[in-house]
Amino acid sequence: MTGPLDGIRVLDVSRILSGPFCTMLLADMGAEVIKVERPGDGDPARILGPKVGEERAYFISVNRGKKSITLDISKQEGQRLFLDLIPHLDVLVENFVPGTMSRFGLDYQNLAEHNPRLVYASISGFGQDGPSATRPALDIIVQAMGGIMSLTGEPGGPPIRPGASLGDSTAGLFTALAIVSALWQRQTTGRGQYIDVSMLDCQVTMMENAFSRYFATGEVPGPLGSRHPAAAPFQAFRAFDKYFVVALITDDTNTWQRFCHAIERPDIGNDERFITNTNRVKHLDTLTEILNSVFAKESAAHWLSVLTAADIPCGPVNDIKAVTEDPQIRHRGMMTAIPHPSDGAWQVENTPFRFSDAITGPTGPSPKLGEHTRSVLEEILGLSKPKMDSLKEKNII
Repeated sequence: MTGPLDGIRVLDVSRILSGPFCTMLLADMGAEVIKVERPGDGDPARILGPKVGEERAYFISVNRGKKSITLDISKQEGQRLFLDLIPHLDVLVENFVPGTMSRFGLDYQNLAEHNPRLVYASISGFGQDGPSATRPALDIIVQAMGGIMSLTGEPGGPPIRPGASLGDSTAGLFTALAIVSALWQRQTTGRGQYIDVSMLDCQVTMMENAFSRYFATGEVPGPLGSRHPAAAPFQAFRAFDKYFVVALITDDTNTWQRFCHAIERPDIGNDERFITNTNRVKHLDTLTEILNSVFAKESAAHWLSVLTAADIPCGPVNDIKAVTEDPQIRHRGMMTAIPHPSDGAWQVENTPFRFSDAITGPTGPSPKLGEHTRSVLEEILGLSKPKMDSLKEKNII
C-alpha cells in the first residue's frame, strides 16, 4: 500500500512551525515534500530546543520525512532555479510576511503562469489583506488576539498561554485540509488555486462556542480554570496524590446518581441543587467544595478505578512522560521510532489518523540542511555536477 497523497509533490518554503506542521501532515500522508532552506543557516528551527544527536528537537518534531534543498531565493539566479521547479510541482506552501514572495517575483500570479495546476498556500499571521496584514506575528500574538488566552487560566488570574503552540499548529492543520480540498477540486477543474490562511482567523474558528455564548447572552466569557461553562462536574479535581478529571455533560438522573453512589455520596444524588445539569452549573461552587472534600480522601488511581467501573467519563491528568507510557497511546502506536543513519532512532509522535487502505505516518527522519540539494536538482531539472558546483561557489545553493 501507499499513502493517500502518494504522487503529490510539495515545495515547502515555510519556516519554524505553522508551515512545517502543515507539510509534515502532507508528508505523513505520502506526499513528497521538498523543503527549501536558505544556504548556510536554513530554517531557524534548526537551532531551537535541546539536541538530539546532531539535530535539534524543535526541528525534528515537524520535519520528519522531508527532503531538504538549499536555495537562495533572494538572488536572481536562485529565483530562476525556483521558477524552473514550479512546473514539476503540485503544491507550494510558504509562511513569509505578506508581500515577501511578491518582492522575489514568486507570488501566485507569476507562478500560476508557469504551472496553472499549482495549489499555492500562504500562511501568515493576519492574512493577505486588512489593516494588520503586513504585521509580523508569532504564536502568542494570535493566541492573545484570537481570545483563547482570555479564557485560559483561573478566574481573576492573568491571561495564560496554553502549553502548546496552538496558533501555529491549528493554522498548519487548516492549511493541510485546504490543500487536499484544492487538490480534489483540481480533479474537476484542471486548475490549481491560491489559498490564503490567517493564523488569527484559525484561532477565531477554534473558539467554537465562546462566540455563540457571547452573542446569545451579551456577556463576555472569562476564564474558568478547567471547568466547563455549561456542564458540571466537568473539571479537574485533586485526589490526595495528584489531579484527575471528571466529565459529566448530561441531564440523565440515573447517570448522576450512579456517579454519586460511586463516590459514596448517595445523599447528594437527590439533592435538588444538583439533580439536573442546569442546577449543578448554577450551584457549581457548592458542588465543587463537596467533591473536593470527597476526592481528597483517596488516590487518583482509586477514583479512576471506581468511576471507570461505574461507566463515568474520567481520566488522569498526564504529564508528557505519562503520555508516552499510557497503555492506550502505546496500543495505538502514537509514539513511534524513526531510524536515523547517524543518530540511531528518534522517538516522535505518530499521525493521528488511520486509513483502511493506505499507509500513513512518519516516513523517515528530518533531513540535514541541504541533504538532497544535488539529487533533487539533478532528478527534476537535470542539472549537471559542474553546474551545481558553480551554483555552490556563488552560494546560490
